[in-house]
Amino acid sequence: MFAGIGIKCLNKFCEDDKDRLMRKIAANYICLPGFPLVKNGYVILEQGRVKDVVDTGGRIREIQGLEFYGGLIVAAYVAAYQERLEEGDLLLPWLDEIYRRGGKEYQGVGIWEGADLLKLTWTNKTKFRLL
Repeated sequence: MFAGIGIKCLNKFCEDDKDRLMRKIAANYICLPGFPLVKNGYVILEQGRVKDVVDTGGRIREIQGLEFYGGLIVAAYVAAYQERLEEGDLLLPWLDEIYRRGGKEYQGVGIWEGADLLKLTWTNKTKFRLL
């Protein structure tokens, strides 16, 4: 009987551990290699890697464990190149070029906060934050 309780606890631990390894992160926009631009969608990360990008049709609803950030989700490696951006630069063509060079294999995502999301342009207030 004690072993049964131990197995049950072990299974619960494994479920909790799996939840910690998977994240769902939503934002105003998502622009990642290998996926189309998505407005108000979310990214599913497993162990730091993008498993999927979900297009919600522009309407985010409450989902257990969903994190929301205001801004544009991008591949983490773009932070190494962003010093080349200047006020008013269009983000999507710039990201297309960086993603063409960097490829589709990457780990981690970040968010650009403070960009002009109406025009999808860089501003001097834009900051990168690793998620």
